[in-house]
Amino acid sequence: MKYVLGILIMIWSVFSSAKDYPEVVVGEEEGFVDLTFTISNSKKFESGAHEVVVKGNLKGDQVGFAIELLPSWNPKAIEGTDDAFYWGEAFFKNTGPESDSFIRALALLYGATLADASVPDKVYAQVVGLGCNPGQLEVSACKMKFFFSPDGDEGLYSEVFINIDLAAKKLEFNEKDNDYRAPLLRSLLQ
Repeated sequence: MKYVLGILIMIWSVFSSAKDYPEVVVGEEEGFVDLTFTISNSKKFESGAHEVVVKGNLKGDQVGFAIELLPSWNPKAIEGTDDAFYWGEAFFKNTGPESDSFIRALALLYGATLADASVPDKVYAQVVGLGCNPGQLEVSACKMKFFFSPDGDEGLYSEVFINIDLAAKKLEFNEKDNDYRAPLLRSLLQ
């Protein structure tokens, strides 16, 4: 009886973990590493900021992080068109041990090794909405480019695409350029 009960508990924990940590889809086309997460939680604060939390299973590791989009988005006209790019700010946020695991897993995917991965509570980024207004995330999906350490050390400057679709419950963390791999890892560990 104990043997059967043990097997049932093991099966339950596997399915429970799959629900809490759905598989992260890894795309590695044309030498780029692109990750698709299932959004586990999303909320809008009284300040107008919007937080999106992801958790997932990335090649056997339980990973996660949050993105907090701050409330002010300033349109800057695109010359020769009636369109605008919306510029604002965001934070890449630590959600606990899953965030450290995410950076270690990302480093492995990038072909790098880390002696230690300790993600700070928040990492600042400038953000531009690409054909969308990130301030209207609840209304429509948005593709964005994040700029880490935009005014700081050149060795930390990096860019990554982060696309959020709340209706589909998807967040994509897509590589912009292979040359940003090491600076991105350093930026997220600052």
